[in-house]
Parts: sequence; C-alpha cells; structure tokens
Amino acid sequence: MSAMLGLGKLILSLVVTAPPTAPVFVARQASGPPVSGAISRIGADLSLSFEGEPAATVAAGELISLRRKDRALPPPPAGPHVVFANGDRLAGEVVAIENDKVRIKAMLGRDATAENLQEMSVPLSALAVIWFQAPAGESDEGVARWAGERRRRDVVLAKNGDTRTGTLKEMKSPAGPLLLSEDGKETRLDPGQLVAVAMNTELARTLRPRSAYARLVLANGGRLGVLEPSAGSLALSAKTLFGESMTVGLNQVVSLDVRQGKAVYLSDLKPRGYEHRPFLGVRWPYEMDHSAGGRAIRLGGSSYDKGIGLHSESRLTFALNGEYRRFEAIVGLDDRGGRGGRAIVKVLVDGAPKPIGEPELTSASAPRLVEVDISGGKELTLVVEFGPGGDVGDHVDWAEARVVK
Repeated sequence: MSAMLGLGKLILSLVVTAPPTAPVFVARQASGPPVSGAISRIGADLSLSFEGEPAATVAAGELISLRRKDRALPPPPAGPHVVFANGDRLAGEVVAIENDKVRIKAMLGRDATAENLQEMSVPLSALAVIWFQAPAGESDEGVARWAGERRRRDVVLAKNGDTRTGTLKEMKSPAGPLLLSEDGKETRLDPGQLVAVAMNTELARTLRPRSAYARLVLANGGRLGVLEPSAGSLALSAKTLFGESMTVGLNQVVSLDVRQGKAVYLSDLKPRGYEHRPFLGVRWPYEMDHSAGGRAIRLGGSSYDKGIGLHSESRLTFALNGEYRRFEAIVGLDDRGGRGGRAIVKVLVDGAPKPIGEPELTSASAPRLVEVDISGGKELTLVVEFGPGGDVGDHVDWAEARVVK
C-alpha cells in the first residue's frame, strides 16, 4: 500500500511540475498561405518563427493576424476595467488617481495570480470610461453607449443610479474618497458607491501611432494596442501605446492583429454606395463594427471588434482602385439575430460575382471564411439577398472584413 501511495505522489508531483504546454496559433499573412504551430519567436518587427523542422516563418511586414487555434474571441471585460478613447479595454482595479493619471492594478490573465497582475499608469486623457465595478443591469450596448457619448465634463455614475457632473480631481487610494470639482465646489465621493466615471471627451486623446502596431485580445477579454511585441515560446513582452512595458503569458493571448499594416478593414473606409430594399417597409442601415441590429458582433461564439453588419436585402460598395490583392471575411448570421434566419450572400468585383462556396447562410450553419482574389479590381460589393423566409433574422455579419495590399 505504501509503495502505491509513493507512486501516486510521484505521478502527482510530475503532473504538477510539468512545464506548461506552448499554445498553438494560426498566422494569416499578406502573401502566402496561413502558417500554424507553437511560436518559438516573435520579433519587434512582427516577424514570426514557429517550432518544428524546418521552422515555418512569417517575414517582417507580412503578418495580418495571429489567432489562437480553436479558441473563441472573448467579449470585453465585464468587471472593473478601463475603456480607452481608441476602444481598447484593460481589466483591473483602480489603485489611485492623481497628477492627471490613473494607476491601475492591471489584470492581464484570467486569474488574479501574481504573474497576471501588473501595475500601470494611464493618462486620464487616453480614457473614455473608468468602470469601478461591473455595470449591473447594463447591456454591452449600454456600456458601449457610455464609451461613445460626447461629454463636455466628467460624469460620475453611482450605484443608486444618480449621476454627478464636474471635473475629476484625485483619489489617493482605493479606500480614499474620489474628489470631484462641481462648479468650483469640491465633492468627496465614496469609491465603494461608484460604478463608473465617464471622462470629458473634449479632452480625450486617441492613442494611435502613425505606423503599424499590434492589437492584443487577451483571454479575459482585454483589448490592448502595443508596439514592438517580442516573444519566446511562453511569454510576450511589449510596450503599450501609453508607454508602459508589459509582459503576458502566451497562454493568455487569444489574438494579435496588425493594424495599419498591409490589411485595411472595410469598416475604416467610407463606402462608395449603399442600396437597400426592405421586405415589408422596415429599412435597415449598414453598421460599421456592429451587427445589423446595432449590437456588438457575435458570430460563432466569438466577439469581434471589426466588421460590417448588413440586413437583407442590401448592397454595400467600396472603391478598390486596383490597390488590393485579396478580400477576406468571416461571414455568418449573428448569434443574436434570432432563429430561422436564411440569407444569400455574394461578393462582387467590378459587378461580377466571385466564387465563395455555398452562398446560403442559415442560423444553423457555422460561420465560414470567405476569400476572394480582387487583384486589379476597381470596386468591391458585399451583397445580402433574401432567403426563403424573407428578411426574418437576416442579420448578416461580415466579421473582420478586410482587403489586403
């Protein structure tokens, strides 16, 4: 018996001390097929090497996106977090507010373990909203509305639903009062009774470099733009757009997309034209970075930040001017569009349809990747037509719709 117990302890010890398994990623590149495997190196120039013999590589400037294999993109953080003016989200609790900065105990992983926690200082001017606690009763659309509204002063939301307007001054500690200047009068507020502070948008400064940068999506829903990312097989280090250095385990990274590189998202472009034919008189506008219903894009269990929402029957056209080689998107019916949706999708280049596989979408079918050669094309049109059920539930998402130079 004692021998068996000893063997059991040895096996348990080996399991507990076993090194973590390197996660597997899929890299999409501007030219060449996707590459997948465990990462051995990410260079500051966004070049990649994968483990294996021979090692697969992605050259500098070629990376479009890096996605954790078989892992859904999580929704943004629901608990305490900050929302940046550029749309980034960082989970964590406020430690102090002073000298026009907010100090945050940032949470870079799912668990509040020491390796996932890092204190960071963020300029108040870079923020849209500070969430002190989960916004009870607020949908993700309500939360997004707080981030997107225009404000000439800071607005404080309390637990009881009351709001106060003024200028945020300071908060010396997590337990100390938050000082708000209201028309020259200083008000002391209990941070335990606060839900959020929405910042003055006239003072906001959007963090966006002029050259290519990377945007991380973390397992806890955090979204963060970074510069000069570098990684070995288990951890990634980078500099945030607000100047802080950070290190996060690769097992906490779900995706890394290159912004302002060789891929251009259609939702960042102005369409050349939009045509819509309502089924029973109800008109639907196109939506940029939202579903046709104006909500966050939810497709196949993933939450996408970029994409286009269209409703049947519609056509949305963009000018290409012969500048791009490929169009790609993940297309399907939005997870929250309702049951029974059936729609027909097409992609036209200079008015001619391109092969994209099965054109019919149903609420039961999985989202699928669409790739179209658009070399030399002058115009790209996304088409959504009525299915057999008319326009019922036809909320079509073109998630991560982008053209590649």
